[in-house]
Amino acid sequence: MRLRAVAAGVLLATLIDPAIAQRRPPLPAVILERIEALDARCREAGGRPGQGRYIVARDFTGDGVLDYLVSEGDYPCTGRPALFRSDGEAQVELFVTGAGNRAQRTFADRLMAFRVLDGQPARIQIARRGAGCGAGAPPSQQCAAELAWNGAGFGERASVGRVGDALPAAAAPAAPSARAAENAEGEAAYRARCRQDLVRASADAARWADQECAGRWRRVAASRSAARAMLALAPAPGERATTAALRAKPSGIAWAARPERGELASGRLGALTAGLAGSAAPATLTLSWTAIGAEIPWDVPEALRQEGATVVERACTRTGTGEGERVFAGTAPGRAPFTLTVSERTAPTGNATSYYSAALALDGAPPPRRGTTGCEF
Repeated sequence: MRLRAVAAGVLLATLIDPAIAQRRPPLPAVILERIEALDARCREAGGRPGQGRYIVARDFTGDGVLDYLVSEGDYPCTGRPALFRSDGEAQVELFVTGAGNRAQRTFADRLMAFRVLDGQPARIQIARRGAGCGAGAPPSQQCAAELAWNGAGFGERASVGRVGDALPAAAAPAAPSARAAENAEGEAAYRARCRQDLVRASADAARWADQECAGRWRRVAASRSAARAMLALAPAPGERATTAALRAKPSGIAWAARPERGELASGRLGALTAGLAGSAAPATLTLSWTAIGAEIPWDVPEALRQEGATVVERACTRTGTGEGERVFAGTAPGRAPFTLTVSERTAPTGNATSYYSAALALDGAPPPRRGTTGCEF
């Protein structure tokens, strides 16, 4: 049985629909929020929410409780059928249901295709292409894997098909904390707050705020796996972890057998490169990205906030047009205070390089306050 494209509109699983909804538990609040957010985006784009099945309700963890898969590519937006799909890819999310019918997102990625297979638990196979297939993969390369629940999150258990070399298995991502589930706003609340802030600053923003906030949320959503990796590897109070210990933690980073020059460990986290640096023990974890002439698709500080961390900007330096560095002080449950340094540059021309780097200090020390005025970039 082949993988079904996210654009196909037909899913191989038991789906939510009005006829069966009464025989199931009430939808968790976060799923209702996702439905409302997709409806709102459809209407804002000039479309009309239609009838269709884009939510898969299955037990994906083996605990006998229904979990939920949301496929944006199958969302029925009448008049704008390709709204949530770009270049044959679309966002797919997995929400695991816990106590009190509360669900939290444990997986999100842009995929070419997926399928759900019967079993206890139900199995999910996914297809990616390009950078999603690993470091150095050409844009045309395609790969497929099966997701596996490890009690904390979804990792990639094994390749189920690939054009070219074998797909390396990735480490399982760290599970979001209970506090993260409580504090995360979700897309609808974030975009509402974003719009309110923009309009408060300038009444003219009412004309373009929705589009701007939608773009900002996409950057936050794309950065959630990076935020979870950082929180998984951030030290506990008094902890000084070794390179081997950090590599062994479930962070979602696929560590390479040999580190790059100047690093203690090197790896990949989706489209981001990962590196541990230090003299004897790891001092920083850096996640970075570069591209020619591209807009920056990341916002790690806000993604950390969505994962339950408190992140406050302490200093910034503008080094050029669209280029600079911001330093943040952070705290999170069960973690020592941390420093996050974000360096970024948006390419001024189409043939110039954009870059984004988020470096987490592993020494457990907060940064000094130096001021944050006069450095918009």
